[in-house]
Amino acid sequence: MKKGHLGLPGRAVAVFSAFAAAFTGLYLRVGYLSHSPALLEAAQQQKKYTLTISETRGAIYDCNYAPLADTRQETVYAVMPSPENLLAVLESVPVSRRTAVSDLMQAGKPFLLRGASELEAPGVLEFSVPVRTDSPQLAPHIVGYLDDAGRGLTGIEKSFDSYLSSFAAATQAVYQLDGLGRGISGLEPEVREAAEVKAGVVLTIDSTIQKIVENAGSRGLEKGAVVVMDPSTGEIKAMASFPSYRPDNLAQAVSDSENTPMINRALLPYSVGSTFKMVTASAALEQGLPIDGVFNCTGQIDVSGQIFRCHRRSGHGEVDMVDAMMKSCNPYFIQLGLQIGGDSLLEMTKRFGFGETLPLAQGISGSAGTLPGESDLQNPAEAANLSFGQGLLTASPLQVTRMMAAAANGGVLVQPRLVLGTTSDGRTLERAASVPGRQVLSAEISAQIRSFLIHCVMVEEEQNALPSNVSAGGKTATAQTGRFDENGEELEHGWFSGFFPAENPRYVVTVLAENSGFGNETAAPVFAEIAEEITALGL
Repeated sequence: MKKGHLGLPGRAVAVFSAFAAAFTGLYLRVGYLSHSPALLEAAQQQKKYTLTISETRGAIYDCNYAPLADTRQETVYAVMPSPENLLAVLESVPVSRRTAVSDLMQAGKPFLLRGASELEAPGVLEFSVPVRTDSPQLAPHIVGYLDDAGRGLTGIEKSFDSYLSSFAAATQAVYQLDGLGRGISGLEPEVREAAEVKAGVVLTIDSTIQKIVENAGSRGLEKGAVVVMDPSTGEIKAMASFPSYRPDNLAQAVSDSENTPMINRALLPYSVGSTFKMVTASAALEQGLPIDGVFNCTGQIDVSGQIFRCHRRSGHGEVDMVDAMMKSCNPYFIQLGLQIGGDSLLEMTKRFGFGETLPLAQGISGSAGTLPGESDLQNPAEAANLSFGQGLLTASPLQVTRMMAAAANGGVLVQPRLVLGTTSDGRTLERAASVPGRQVLSAEISAQIRSFLIHCVMVEEEQNALPSNVSAGGKTATAQTGRFDENGEELEHGWFSGFFPAENPRYVVTVLAENSGFGNETAAPVFAEIAEEITALGL
């Protein structure tokens, strides 16, 4: 072998030694890099970013388990910004929104895009998500709405906030961000789908009847309220206040100080007027005063020097109790009330639940209204006022509905109910405790009062309350308020409260037309329309 040359075994050893040295150097380099402060910091900066697509909570159902919230779906897009989808994303939104969307694209983080037209592009995922509050929302004064953090602010959303929140669930997309906090294009996110929430609160409201009421009221009432109740159970089948409001436009509703659309007029106290005459008649019958006792109405009556006038200034002539109820003769009921006596009339008023707060759910209750005191009724003029529902007496439409239910159901004063209970599966009910009604009239007197009210609707055409397809009973009212408009005309509330069918009442309906004048012209036609539509649907 020549000097300076290696044989084959020697060259193999040299190659192996060089490879081993290189591998050792690489190993040491990797070890160094794995402990490099700069790279450790960059690795720590890489993190996951969770984009919440939608959040749900417990459901709010009507009495038939139809949802009153989360009633429709909307399409939203999860966008991972990239040069490849920039143009498609910008073109999917109106020009007025493109600057804001462009800023989100430049920020580089994934974001949620709502209100976009159909969008299909790389890095964009489409989701169909429930909308908690519809627009327009059915029964907004009852259902309520949420704040930006998803907490209940009003209505059932607030009353049951803790319970509904306990079922909170979210659909999320989890993205990987780079060391600069920007999304890594091309990496698909992990999508976590929320399970469908079936548990929730079950209300007494029937959504079909609620729609009928809202449609009829919006056509016939500028301001006012409607309550529909099952007279046997006290369950509220519909309750609406007018004008209504849209939870998706709260700024407009809050700024409307003239119409105050966000208050629930069904729960507020108003002067009652002649709907109250059934209470006076009940007290008279209980004392044994004759139905056929005749009074001559001359158009006015003098009570200790104070003149009370009838709405018919020429008078009704001779009327008995049935005639007086049909014609709504004030002087007749004034003299009847004076015969009964102020203390006895006040006792009957309280027996019918006037002056009681009516709780429906936590934070939701009907006002107690106001009553004259015993000392007030020592004044014959104040007793006269109470006899036909005027003076110091005020009550909510809910209270008047409860009063009318006692005539319709055999003399039982029911406890109004808005909440049936809860459900864990959207099909079965865990019923809430109920408060039993109390007998306030004998069945005989209740039947007699009911017959008076049937005469009012079925015989007295001027009431304008007779539905075309079902029998009914009830009473109009035109209640003075003691307030006047810019022309010096007194503002008056129009009322109608009644029941149908007349022979076996299934529903009691009260209509208040606030500051709108005669009840037979404003409130009674709304009652007739509601009764017709409910009957036509066979509900």
